[in-house]
Amino acid sequence: MRIAFLHDHSRRASEQMEIDRLLLQKLGSGWPGLLRVYRFSGPCVTVGRTFRQELPKEWGGAPDVAVRPTGGGAVLHGDDLCFSLFLSSRPSASPRFLYPLFHDWIRSFLSELSVEASMQSGTSSAPHPGRLCFEEPVCGDLLWKSRKVMGGALRVTAKGLLYQGSLHVPGYSGDALEEGFVSWYPKTGDVRLRVALEREGILCPA
Repeated sequence: MRIAFLHDHSRRASEQMEIDRLLLQKLGSGWPGLLRVYRFSGPCVTVGRTFRQELPKEWGGAPDVAVRPTGGGAVLHGDDLCFSLFLSSRPSASPRFLYPLFHDWIRSFLSELSVEASMQSGTSSAPHPGRLCFEEPVCGDLLWKSRKVMGGALRVTAKGLLYQGSLHVPGYSGDALEEGFVSWYPKTGDVRLRVALEREGILCPA
């Protein structure tokens, strides 16, 4: 499967989520897949489309709050790097298996930064819509030094699938993560992602 790569500009949360929403609607229009990598232009919060809780007061009543087209809880963004993976064909296995596949791929990138992350085990891989995403790891999330550093959420439609994820590694600025990933992806990341997706039926039985 060919995956197009888009290293996008920093924007406000509402703008970034609207781009993903529009791209999700375009799935099935001739392009098999797209990986969009971006950051936010300032501190902000995104919430899953079914999130109904109040945000923590210590988040300072963040004025820039946007609803993601995917599910999950609330995420406070700042020094993180964000990923949106669009696949125009629905996986044969349960979509929840995309979590460990994609996150294991991100783990290979983190290894290049000398960050040896581990994957949260367990049976639940769906973020609870009422939770704060980085407070409680679920199956497939990435951990480093006992802290969650990578989580994501999914949306499956008749046209395909959208995965949205956030990578936040203590000690590494968002700029450093972005620079490192953009350098790593064309060298080895592109091939590794395509191989991971092609092996889905083997790694993730129904």
